Amino acid sequence: MESHNIEKLLEDYFEGSTTLQQEAQLRDYFTGDNVAPHLKEYESMFTAFAVASEETYDRPIVLPKQHKPRYRFMASAAAAVIVGLVIWTQGTQVDNRISTNYENEEVAILKTKQALGMMSQMINSSTTQLDVVEEFDKASSTLFK
Repeated sequence: MESHNIEKLLEDYFEGSTTLQQEAQLRDYFTGDNVAPHLKEYESMFTAFAVASEETYDRPIVLPKQHKPRYRFMASAAAAVIVGLVIWTQGTQVDNRISTNYENEEVAILKTKQALGMMSQMINSSTTQLDVVEEFDKASSTLFK
């Protein structure tokens, strides 16, 4: 009867569903003298567990020193200042380039109209190509109904 109980506990142990008391019961059984012959293969495992549970670690545990957060704050503040300076200098350079491109406002307006006209032509040509897609859509919708 005890052998059957131990076999059930072993099954639960290998499934990971035993309690600490049941594991202690297994350890006591396998470190004792009356282990059933068909369970002898588990005896060395539980004996090793019993020996390992008695081992201790006597050296002091030394934790690494933590860095003071003050340095991280200063580094992040310096990074923010650098990023701000870069953005500010890039913004002023863009303004200078735009204002010096054309000395005459009428030339600037004419060039803008030309650029917008070219964009309009490109958009119109691409929308005419959409007519082909519409025809394909109509044809495929009649086929797949």
